[in-house]
Amino acid sequence: MADADTIVLSGRADNPSVRALVGILRSKGLEYRLTPPAAGPITLRVLGDVGGKDARLSAGGRAVAGARAIRDFLEDHHPQPPLRPRDISAAAWCHVLEDWAEEAFAWRVLALRWLVPANRDAAAAAFVGRVPGIFRPLASRGAVATMTLRLRGRGLAAADVPEVEHALARDLDELDRLLHDRDWLLGEPHGRSTADLVVAAHLAALDGTAYEESVRARRSLVRWLRETRRAWE
Repeated sequence: MADADTIVLSGRADNPSVRALVGILRSKGLEYRLTPPAAGPITLRVLGDVGGKDARLSAGGRAVAGARAIRDFLEDHHPQPPLRPRDISAAAWCHVLEDWAEEAFAWRVLALRWLVPANRDAAAAAFVGRVPGIFRPLASRGAVATMTLRLRGRGLAAADVPEVEHALARDLDELDRLLHDRDWLLGEPHGRSTADLVVAAHLAALDGTAYEESVRARRSLVRWLRETRRAWE
């Protein structure tokens, strides 16, 4: 059993929002332990969490739920080095970028991973790789069905893929322009922020898809992403 001073982060290691939390913990030099999420229906446990809502953190006898609340908690209780600007306008912009990544961009990435056949096969294969062999065929079908229904609930279907691809290209262009001649999303004097870590983690979810080349084609974006990813790799 962990003592009261141990920081325990619960969540899926490959969930982008959890990956960003790992980057924050490491950037602040904090020791932590990452544990799997609580048990539940397997397809919901793996596919149901968008934006790190199921992430949990225990520290100093406190329990905090949800990636956004955990980021706030870590910044409030472990302010050095600061990853949120003290300037009110810059801090608000930081929050906007985080929310955009977790509430809008994340769904576009999921749509392209699960509605494009080649990407869907890879996503399902990655999912069943963590399931006992005898259950893999059923788990794969369940994963595809669950995510298809979830995306449909967001108004996204296979016919929407061209529109989502167009939106992705626009997002990448805007990020690339924002980063032009800047090392970090908020620029100087703010330096690396939680926004960098959250946005970069969701961009990294395109790894292994054809869209990874779209990221690499944008010089400022790929340079920033390579540097930011070092926080959790």
